[in-house]
Amino acid sequence: MTVHSEHVDAVVVTRDEAAAARLEWEVAVDQLVQPGQVLITRENGTREYAAVHSLLDQVAGAVMPGHEHNAKVSGGGSRPPGSLGAVSLLAEIRQEVTRACLGHEDHGQPEAVADRLRLWVGHAEAWQHQYPDYVVWAAATVSDWVRQARRLLDPPPRVGLRGRACPVCTARTVRVWSDDEGDFVRQPALAIDPERVQVVCADCGRCWGLEMWTQLAATLDRQLQHEILAVSAAPALSG
Repeated sequence: MTVHSEHVDAVVVTRDEAAAARLEWEVAVDQLVQPGQVLITRENGTREYAAVHSLLDQVAGAVMPGHEHNAKVSGGGSRPPGSLGAVSLLAEIRQEVTRACLGHEDHGQPEAVADRLRLWVGHAEAWQHQYPDYVVWAAATVSDWVRQARRLLDPPPRVGLRGRACPVCTARTVRVWSDDEGDFVRQPALAIDPERVQVVCADCGRCWGLEMWTQLAATLDRQLQHEILAVSAAPALSG
């Protein structure tokens, strides 16, 4: 069994599908390792392109403390640890490309992940014909790495549920690091995660599907109303 047969099921891949997968694989690797450009607008209204680090370098930067884009809860006064998602993604990429090129005597194993990715995708032309199903798998895998990297660096904003307490840990707010403020700020503990389509508690980590949360919230509201009515109806204590 080779590394090319460990990842994929035996499927029939046409020549056109293999060619398209090779192109997708090469483009996805370029997106990970090549510096990019962004269009910026200056205060005087002029617009120009500015160079930015590659996606891989930006993800590596997110590993450093204080560079996490997703809000993390912290009870201390120091900046939060780096992104665990970034650490996991980098480890997955390094492990995969190392295993893919293991035993290849035509090249070494450079330390930099970007260099390993370049060597790995350098086999695309030959493997397109020899292992077309693997090329299809590699294209899908690297494209998913690109999507994960973009989500880590620019996650969709969560919608906070102000005034709501977590049914499990009862937290209403959490302290999160704000890059804009350069300090910790208070945010609602409960928020709607549009990517996962769930309500998530930033304090205890519990989550609920939106439909389940709607039912749970309605039940909690009814319980709260009953408690308020019971307190209102109770006779006042005499002094």
